[in-house]
Amino acid sequence: MRTLLILIGLYQGANGLFMLAAPALWYVTIPGVTATGPANPHFIRDIGLAFIAAAAGLIIGALKRDRWMLIVASIFLGGHALLHLAEMQHGTTFADALRDIALIVLPGLLPLAAIPAFDPQKRTA
Repeated sequence: MRTLLILIGLYQGANGLFMLAAPALWYVTIPGVTATGPANPHFIRDIGLAFIAAAAGLIIGALKRDRWMLIVASIFLGGHALLHLAEMQHGTTFADALRDIALIVLPGLLPLAAIPAFDPQKRTA
């Protein structure tokens, strides 16, 4: 489980770094983003920072077996995943739904499954 959390953290962190470093390129590269409205580089960078913070929380939480770090990271990632699920209810193509489930929903909600396994009594320094 720790390895999976670290991999999800690296995935989310890479996305955040991409958003921060090249918001215009991120906007045109990520499927479905251009359909959400015009690009706003400042806003894309702001969200990139949220992805980086959540990624740090996942990685630190996994390495230190700290459930509170996982909970905090999951506030953004899980909320983002649930937002995408809710928006799917208002009409989306099957292909877009599969893409969002694979790339946003699963990586956003999987860390929640790890929280109960991280017993605070077994925390490592």
